[in-house]
Amino acid sequence: MFQRQTDLRSEPVRRMVAIGESTTWGYSVSDKGHCWVNRVAAMIEQWQGAPLEFVNQGIGSNVITTECPAYEHSTGPAALERVDGDVIALKPDLVFISYGLNDSRGGTTPAMFRDAMRELIGRIREEVDPLIVLLNTYYMHEVCYEYPNWNESDYDVTEVFNVVTRHVAEETGCILADIYSAEIGVDWIIDEDHCHPNDLGHFLVANRVFEAIARNCTFVARTMPTETLIGQFGDAYGNGPANPSDS
Repeated sequence: MFQRQTDLRSEPVRRMVAIGESTTWGYSVSDKGHCWVNRVAAMIEQWQGAPLEFVNQGIGSNVITTECPAYEHSTGPAALERVDGDVIALKPDLVFISYGLNDSRGGTTPAMFRDAMRELIGRIREEVDPLIVLLNTYYMHEVCYEYPNWNESDYDVTEVFNVVTRHVAEETGCILADIYSAEIGVDWIIDEDHCHPNDLGHFLVANRVFEAIARNCTFVARTMPTETLIGQFGDAYGNGPANPSDS
């Protein structure tokens, strides 16, 4: 059924914070600038026509909740432990939340994950009112689902966590960036560690995240002209080649 998108934000973003796991921090990129967070920040700046400040709060082996059975094997503090200082205190107007992979592998149940995600979003919104984008789970190779202390998930469990993330996004009014469908099965965008996306993988993630924002917010269209450029284009390039083979 056709439905026009609702504009969730029209004002430019001034401060952006990303909280998440190792891929949020940028593992396996050749340069920090290739991390999906950096790429999304650059795209937002380009299309909103205004600078923004961004803070990357990704932590390798991080989980969303201390209730994760693998919490003692994770790198803490968990998202719910650090949200006050790492997100709320920065007073962002755009927040990316990227969890699911480590929690599912570490034995967090879908219900626990849902409740933790709801609590994380609620605590942020109690203090600040940013646009919030939820990323679903990153794709990785099946060998990493057998990693010691992180072997409680598989592709089927991952799909369940992605459904949970989608439902939480819908019920809380957050934007969902479906990065998993852009990555799944594309083995050449995954690093040789079998887990983290390489530069191309981060590029795909960034595009999917920015696409989700562009589909829901007009602030990224602020650089678009208010008058059509068809006339100028026609004057400069004509109406197309007389012979298509000449193009």
